[in-house]
Amino acid sequence: MEKSLLFIFSSLFIISFILSLHAIVDLSSLTSGNEETETANYHFAFFLPREFYSFFRSVASGAREAADELDCALSFHTIENDSLDLKMARFSGIDGVVLYPSINEEEARGILNEFDESGISVVLIEHTLSDSSPWPYVGTNNFDIGKKIGNLIKSRSGSPLRIAVVYSQKSPGIYAEKDLVGMGITTALGPLLETPLESRITNLNPLDAEELTYEMLLNEPWISTIVFTDTSDTLAATQVLIDMNMVGTVRLIGFGTENAILDYVEKGILEATIATNPWDIGYNAVKVLVNQQSEGHMPGYVDTGVEIVTKENVERFRKRGNKG
Repeated sequence: MEKSLLFIFSSLFIISFILSLHAIVDLSSLTSGNEETETANYHFAFFLPREFYSFFRSVASGAREAADELDCALSFHTIENDSLDLKMARFSGIDGVVLYPSINEEEARGILNEFDESGISVVLIEHTLSDSSPWPYVGTNNFDIGKKIGNLIKSRSGSPLRIAVVYSQKSPGIYAEKDLVGMGITTALGPLLETPLESRITNLNPLDAEELTYEMLLNEPWISTIVFTDTSDTLAATQVLIDMNMVGTVRLIGFGTENAILDYVEKGILEATIATNPWDIGYNAVKVLVNQQSEGHMPGYVDTGVEIVTKENVERFRKRGNKG
């Protein structure tokens, strides 16, 4: 009976994976080579959002490097609201899961608990769960992101400082810990802040940032610096700034290292952009899972760092490519 159920659920997982294959072609093209390795020591499944910015391509690239070194097989899957692949994954014979938890937290926690009960190791990347999450985390310290933003503003902006930070539901890792980001900025700036930080929120609609930026530029001219914490919001907002012919009237700090964003930094349209280290995230996530499998333990937290890209160092980030 148990074998029959295992076969049924394994089949469902495979069917679900095939049906969603069109959505993961970008990632699979980066990681082809060891997904089908039958002799690999371990098989780990990555679950990432559908939006394949260079961030997630770099995560996949770093993971593949570690997998090649440590003789692991990898598979990559998109995760969406229905999370069917994720629910079925524990019946597929995998040894570990790497998850960017972009689904409902309560649902994610329930699924991850089932992984634990099945003896499957779990690593969360770039976004942990609220409360005390028992699963290891590999990614960025959001308080540190805030401090580096604050230090940049302090070094480049004169007073008075009136700052708005735009958080986005499209970037759940930062959105869930927006208080830490704000605390980091406030800690760095201290009394230089003329008024408390302003917070704005964009939703999952890719056009939401356009409307918000237009309204802020038109109706809130006292804001001296706007900080974005999502790649697509950065691109949308910068285009609005250009279209309104208001480049230079307000400082924009963006997020991500897409080529277009680096171009905007180089041209001075963006003051700077926030760069996390997705290649290191993917690489270390695999290493953490291998340690769990081979030694029975893994670190609770691996900080992969954050950097600020400016006109002075933008060329270095271009050269880094997938390691950016």
